[in-house]
Amino acid sequence: MRDADLTSADIARLGSTTDLMDREWAPCQNACPVHADVRAYLEAAAAGDFVKSIDIIRQRLPYASICGRICHHPCEQNCRRTDVDKPVAVREVKRFVSELNGAKAPVHAAVMQNKATVAIIGGGPAGLAAALELAKLGYRPTIFEKFPIAGGIPVTAIPKYRLPREVVQQDVDWIAAHGVKIVTGVEIGKDKTIPQLQKEGFAAVLVTTGLAKSRMLPLPGSDNPRVFPVLKYLEAIAFEKPIDQGQDVLVIGGGNVAVDAARSAVRLGAKRVRMMMLESDTEMPAWSWEQHEAKEEGVTFVHRRGPVEVVVKDGKLTGLKHRKVTRVFDDAKKFNPAYDDADQAVIECDTIVMAIGQMQDLGFLADCGVKPDAQGRMMFTINKATHETTLPGVFAAGEVVTPPGSAVEACSSGQRAAKAIDMFLSSRPIVLDDATPPYIGTMPSCTADKIIKVDRNPVPAEPAAVRVKTWKPFESTFTESAAMAEARRCMSCGSGAEVLVDKCAACQTCYRVCPFDIPKVTDVARIDSALCQACGICMAACPANAIVAKGWTPTALAAKTKAALAKLPAGKKVVAYVNGFLADAASWMAKATTAPAGVAEIYLSSVSKLGTGDLLAALEAGATGVMVITEPEGNDRYPKAGQKAQAYVDQARGMLKEIGMNPDKVQLIVASASDRAAVVAAEEKFINAQ
Repeated sequence: MRDADLTSADIARLGSTTDLMDREWAPCQNACPVHADVRAYLEAAAAGDFVKSIDIIRQRLPYASICGRICHHPCEQNCRRTDVDKPVAVREVKRFVSELNGAKAPVHAAVMQNKATVAIIGGGPAGLAAALELAKLGYRPTIFEKFPIAGGIPVTAIPKYRLPREVVQQDVDWIAAHGVKIVTGVEIGKDKTIPQLQKEGFAAVLVTTGLAKSRMLPLPGSDNPRVFPVLKYLEAIAFEKPIDQGQDVLVIGGGNVAVDAARSAVRLGAKRVRMMMLESDTEMPAWSWEQHEAKEEGVTFVHRRGPVEVVVKDGKLTGLKHRKVTRVFDDAKKFNPAYDDADQAVIECDTIVMAIGQMQDLGFLADCGVKPDAQGRMMFTINKATHETTLPGVFAAGEVVTPPGSAVEACSSGQRAAKAIDMFLSSRPIVLDDATPPYIGTMPSCTADKIIKVDRNPVPAEPAAVRVKTWKPFESTFTESAAMAEARRCMSCGSGAEVLVDKCAACQTCYRVCPFDIPKVTDVARIDSALCQACGICMAACPANAIVAKGWTPTALAAKTKAALAKLPAGKKVVAYVNGFLADAASWMAKATTAPAGVAEIYLSSVSKLGTGDLLAALEAGATGVMVITEPEGNDRYPKAGQKAQAYVDQARGMLKEIGMNPDKVQLIVASASDRAAVVAAEEKFINAQ
């Protein structure tokens, strides 16, 4: 619910009701680390406008294709549809539209790219995201990447069965198209130094090297060649280098990287793969779906055991001595494991992958004059508020600054650092405002129970027995129809109705017609945005035109109708508004059976927003007839939508009759949009009768 009432004057100052969306976010947008407008890109995808959808995604998320594969999707975890049935498969829709468009998505390069040059060390998510933002602002960023290809951990450590290299390249190519120069095979601190970059004229340097080194335990025997640091292990796999892996692999660690290593070991042909970790099954940090897939592939978990010694006999690794873990976290919830040394044992194995975490590689500090302190730690600090480091003109972003996280979180950090560098190079104080609008809360069960349930579209996947034999991706991308149908499950949270209190007569019409019982009428009507389902029924019914929508404007449909009529040849011109909630992609995108001559089809996700004025406006725009094709009751996106559409059709027919016009110019037909033949037959019958 808005803190203050809305008036006509407020709308006049805004210019468009859609600007109200910025005042209160949907929880999916709030949860996304880069605050992508999830509702907007799903809405575009639902209508088959995939170019618009990817354009909206990439306004905030440069790693669109990558995140379509590997994002931990906090948007889905915060989706309010969970209160109804299951969350929208946001990541899978994003994957479809991103990979469909690839690097061909719209590019929004700066008109003039003539500002200072900026060096970026590291071509991972943070570095590429920062470079893109700087390029858009007119700077000339150059990324220095030590590997032969850019992309960072997603390309050097995430296995190809999860993230194919060509998918990474789509995002890298799209970013480069904005004027970002990428230099590969150059390691800063070895091939060049930061002081050299500054002498070459780079006005600022951004360090985005991430956590590039594997943490290792100084266990007796850990120098055996079959004890692998996890990043080196995964890197060798990524670049198809030979690995001396045995048949009995033990991965130490319980995080997502450890799971990647274990599942990779299976694909390399190990006969037995186990993961040993300090945590219990409920404490294991890897994502639940990663754990499930690993178990399907034959990986077993050994919980609450801590490594003591790598057992080596005659130079060969034969096992790991381990002990019982009595706790992982102390009473203050801090990582502080405790052990029972009386409970020790040896587990057989011939290969160990150490996956207990990653750390910074400070090799980029060569020749920078940074000295270690008494404890041997480099005196290199970072101001997290401004991204500035102790080196003048040198900034840092990504996991070199933040705790370990996801690719999308690294993108967010890189974007933030780009703003800081812009302020620095513009001689302005570095003050970064991270404030976001309030977001819509949870949905009460009384509202959720009234929403029509729609099954989540499944993602086809290869069975474990098949997928472990290949490095190919095992999950399929949505089909066009599945992507559109899944996007239509979005409830458009936050895009619903607002009452203009200066126009409202408290007539209670909105209360009577709302299928969700949302409006509350006292001195005037008020609609709680946290509960409104954006069906538009109250807008169409309000006799005072006192209700506006935040997510759309009434003129949009009129403009679309006028444009569709203009494409028809002279003669009969019929507008067919089709409820396409259950229609396939071919129908939405005019790829299906051609509509009869003289018929302009306009597919809608629901007929709920259609009002009497819309039907009459179509006639005023030149239509000789208007038909509304609805699904049988219960198959619309919203309850009672078909009933309301019939009422508005009847009202329009009555008005036409009163002024001496043929009321049959406006009709409602019930025909399933999933039956294309039935829709076309209804259109033919209607236009022939005109």
